[in-house]
This record gives sequence, structure tokens and C-alpha cells, in this order.
Amino acid sequence: MTRMPKAAVLAAAFLASCAGGGSSEPGATPQPATAGRFEVRLPGSGITLGGILYRPEVPSGARRPAIVVLHGWQPSGANGALVVEARARRFSEQGYVALALAMRGWAPSDGADDCGLRQPDDVARAVSWLASQPGVDPARVAINGFSQGGQVSLLAASRNAPVRAVVAYFPVTDVARWKTTTTHPEIPGYIQAVCEPGGTTPRSPLLQAATITAPVLLVHGDLDMQVPTEQSQLMHDTLAALGRPTSLLLVPGAYHGFADAQEALARPVVDEFLARELR
Repeated sequence: MTRMPKAAVLAAAFLASCAGGGSSEPGATPQPATAGRFEVRLPGSGITLGGILYRPEVPSGARRPAIVVLHGWQPSGANGALVVEARARRFSEQGYVALALAMRGWAPSDGADDCGLRQPDDVARAVSWLASQPGVDPARVAINGFSQGGQVSLLAASRNAPVRAVVAYFPVTDVARWKTTTTHPEIPGYIQAVCEPGGTTPRSPLLQAATITAPVLLVHGDLDMQVPTEQSQLMHDTLAALGRPTSLLLVPGAYHGFADAQEALARPVVDEFLARELR
């Protein structure tokens, strides 16, 4: 192991910091096999999703690994795909086909934020869509999510999304425990308003860990008390006890969301993990 409503509106000050970095199905944007940046529409679970696809040069007949990138909670009206576009672009520069995906509730996707209830099903559909694109190896697709996107990444893996690996930065893994341990005064109100209807159990990756089989890398700041560090520690310990491949990187001095210097510590670990698991 490497140990390296009012309340929902008021929560925006914290939650806005939770970001990071050709299908024939109805609603899907047909994609060429050429390299470049493409704004895409694709089917989710009963809604249409939007994102930005980055495709590197792929030699004729070759297939590349691919990564879906998910943002964290954003204020209403924010474009979720733009929040993580830079991360998708960087992955493309490393040779991956990368999709910066807006989750349900954020433009350019449809629907409303549901704190990980149906969003993981959308992401599972997005993984399948990405795997079907020209030049993508369908057996080598990963998800990289930040904060709520990390939570949704883990949940998608628990719901049989065809993923080879998951990287989750500072994810919520136990929603009920998060409500009682976060130091941010408005988060409990957000949880009550958005996360509790329909139950917190299906929204909590920790409680779904038995059905996660893909290798997982958890990345968390050791000073994070908004989504407390224990959320990743508990997830790592639970996966390890189940015999699942799991790694935990604790970034020293980091709170929720990383400064450039802290991301510089995490990035080589993430890059090595993805290169190994998607080789």
C-alpha cells in the first residue's frame, strides 16, 4: 500500500471547490476516427449526457486505452465538462482517448444532481459509449473522478460498468458518516435535501465495496475535513479486507482540492497506476 431549498445553495462555497481537473444509440453524436477535440452528446440512463472528447493520433488498426473524467459538485449553471477538460486533454497528450463528462445535473448534460443515485448508471452508459468509439480498446477503459465524481466513479464500478481501473480523488464513500463528520456547516443541509431521499446506502461506495472488482487508487489530502480523509481510508481498508486491489495515496498538507504543488505529488502516482492497469 502507498500511504502517500437554502442549505443546498449555501453549500456552493464549499462544493464549488470539489472539482478537480461512433455509437448508433439515440442521442449519441457520431464520432470520426480522426484526432482532435469534439463536443459530444451521448445516452445516459434515461437522459442525454454531454461532454468533450479528446482523441490522440491512433495509427490505422491500433486501439488506445480510454479514460472518462468526472468533475465534482459545481454551482447551478456550471459546465461540468469544462471543469475537467484540462485533465482530459492531458490524458490525450499521454495517448489516451479521454472524455470529460458532465454528470447529470450540470451542463451540457440533462437531469438534476442526485448525489450519486442515478449518476453512476449514466457513467456506466458513458463508459460503454466510449468503449465503442473508433480506435478505443474496449477492454482498457478507466474512470478518474474528483470529489462527487470520485464517489460516482466508485459507484459506477460497483454497478458493473466495464472499467479496468478507477482513480478517485477525495471521494465521499459513506454519505451518512459524511453528514456527521464534515466540518463544513452547510454540508449536512445539502445531504438532507439531496442525498437522503432514496437512501444513503446506494449512494455510498463503502457499502457497495463487495461488488467492486476493478483496481482502485484513492487520492486524498491528509488535512481534508470537508470530505474527511477517513472517507478514503475506510474505503481502502474495506476493499483490502475483501481482497480487492486497492492503493491509497495521502497527500501531506492537502485540504479538499489540491494546490498545484500537491497535485504535482499525486500526478506521477496516478499516471503510473493508469499506465500499469491499462497496459
